[in-house]
Amino acid sequence: MNISAELKLEIYKTLLLIRESELKMVMLYKKGELPGHVLPCLGQEAIPAGFSKALRSEDIVVTGHRGAGHYIARGGDLKKLWAELYGRKNGILGGKGGQMHLVDMNVNTIAGNAIVGANWVLGCGAGFAAKQNKENQVAAVFGGEASTNRGTFHEALNMAALKKLPVVFTVEFNGKQLWDNNDYVTAVKDLADRAKAHDIPGINCDGNDPESVYAAAAEMVQRARNGQGPSLIVAKTFKWIDSGANQRQTDAEMEEGKSKYDPVKLYTKKLLEEAILDEKLVKELTRNTSEIIGQAIEFGFNSPLPSAKDAYTNVYV
Repeated sequence: MNISAELKLEIYKTLLLIRESELKMVMLYKKGELPGHVLPCLGQEAIPAGFSKALRSEDIVVTGHRGAGHYIARGGDLKKLWAELYGRKNGILGGKGGQMHLVDMNVNTIAGNAIVGANWVLGCGAGFAAKQNKENQVAAVFGGEASTNRGTFHEALNMAALKKLPVVFTVEFNGKQLWDNNDYVTAVKDLADRAKAHDIPGINCDGNDPESVYAAAAEMVQRARNGQGPSLIVAKTFKWIDSGANQRQTDAEMEEGKSKYDPVKLYTKKLLEEAILDEKLVKELTRNTSEIIGQAIEFGFNSPLPSAKDAYTNVYV
């Protein structure tokens, strides 16, 4: 697929923005400055950075636990994002959601929920809504490979296929659950083959290359928009270690993975070789990105805390 230099540069800027925000989120969480819990998408930034460019603003995005990168890629409000991470009143959800429950329908994004595998059926529901709206919307739903062993994954694919819903299901295949490798818990060797059971297309792409993700997304999103129903994309990537969570990677394995698969380094190198970037522009974009995230963090930190009365707002029974 031919991708313009302008689009490549936009993808690169999004990649940098996600990386900087996620790095700062993990750093501040480890310092004890952020409440609750965070699940970063470090190492996986190429997926939201590339996929988002194949979507329209009216399309709907639903993610699993690592959704902040997708929220940023959708053009979400960075200041409100950071106010939410700090648990402040003017956060996206008034400080009640945190990183695990980033829902902002101003950008049609449901970036996280607390239940493993719920994202797949929520995405299927978004597909129902998109079809009902008759506005040519597409729903894009993302989640880790471990959750594809939940019944919700198969139920969602089956229903979407049966009703020919405009949904693109994307597995962010990072190879590691918290404690086990995927092949320890999954019989099928290629998760894209699971699409065959539901008579829908299933393809793999390089989840460390935003252009590979974009190409796969553009094809399947257009297919859905044309009324041809759902599809499954498996984006192979590498997840950096969580903020304090146990994982089976040794330090050596983690450093080797970062060296081989870091999407920011790989894409920087590629665009330098294509003369879309030069060293001066890389430094300028990196500095600008750092300033943008710094301002968002400052806004979040200085935002007011919710009052006791706020505990009773936006709560339904």
